[in-house]
Amino acid sequence: MMIPPVSTPAPFLGHLRLSLRFAALAIGLLAALPAGLHAAGTPEVIRIGTVPGLKFDLSAFSVRPGTEVEIIFTNSEEMLHNFVIVKPGTREAVGLAALTLGAGAAERDFVPPSPDVLWSTKVVPAGTSASLKFTTPTVLGEYPYVCTFPGHFVLMYGTMIVTNNPLPPVKTVVAPTQGTASGAPPSAMPPNEHAAHLAGPPAAQGVTQRAFMPNSGPASIAVLLPGGVAYCWDAGAGRFRYAWTGGYMTMPRAAERGLATLEGPVFYTEPEYPLRLGTAPGGEPKRIDYKGFVLDAQSIPEFATVVDGVTVRERAEVRNGRLVRRFRTSGEATVWFAIPAAGGVTATGGTREGSYFKFSGASAREFTIIMPLPAAPAP
Repeated sequence: MMIPPVSTPAPFLGHLRLSLRFAALAIGLLAALPAGLHAAGTPEVIRIGTVPGLKFDLSAFSVRPGTEVEIIFTNSEEMLHNFVIVKPGTREAVGLAALTLGAGAAERDFVPPSPDVLWSTKVVPAGTSASLKFTTPTVLGEYPYVCTFPGHFVLMYGTMIVTNNPLPPVKTVVAPTQGTASGAPPSAMPPNEHAAHLAGPPAAQGVTQRAFMPNSGPASIAVLLPGGVAYCWDAGAGRFRYAWTGGYMTMPRAAERGLATLEGPVFYTEPEYPLRLGTAPGGEPKRIDYKGFVLDAQSIPEFATVVDGVTVRERAEVRNGRLVRRFRTSGEATVWFAIPAAGGVTATGGTREGSYFKFSGASAREFTIIMPLPAAPAP
């Protein structure tokens, strides 16, 4: 008995051909999607870390509007950090608001209750990571990201660029830093480096440590020089603040709980930025940008700033019982240094004119300010 062939209805074949055409079209569209777009439920992953000098390792990255992203933030520094994305133009306002949080700051992970805050992580301890998932804004623009741990916003920030044409991320340029006498770079020091040195460093080595210092800005650095003199450098203001003798400093039990305590009396305070640039000593510079520091073989730092477009480098050391501050500048024919009210201050390479030391020509490129140290107390 012959079994008659089964015929497929014409309408069904038409639907099948149409479905296959749509499937081929969908595959073609998926293949044509530009890089950076991901399947539903698979966010674009962006990894951000830290580098020495209170900085993120990415100064900028770009994303498409309305895209699912995941920020993986890794803190490799010894200090606490968070990662906060804010509305365009509000970075400084949010950072300042974090300074006013008061006793409950730690419970809020130092993130102020501001409508300008879009997304944020918890505080990330050293050697750990945090993940932040969100959908990028639909409005194109530049959205700052910042660490709002007290004072860090002055230096530690970057930009998330929402654009239809993303570009590769921009890595933060890190100035080369010389090693210590042992050959180990400062970034290789243990997380509790300040505690390890409180008992006193080797006589031939200095100590440089970020800290919340009294009578200084929140982004401060404490330096202990070979010879027992210590000083405070304000990275936010880009200048020397004060110097003391008799020891280094004691860090609070938790960095967010208070200021460091000086282990000796302050013998010199610099109430204003001392340098003036130009043919006549006018007012203070309009802009000072802190650029970081490098360490020499004795672990003594040389700080770099850009002052109204002129690069200024400053290094202090104890020499022959005096504090010697060496300045190196570029791009300016005449430099003036406001003479401190305390007596006994001298300079090399310059002349005194009124209340200033004047440095011209080659001496403006490099000169020293020499300051007497207080007499040691009688035994």
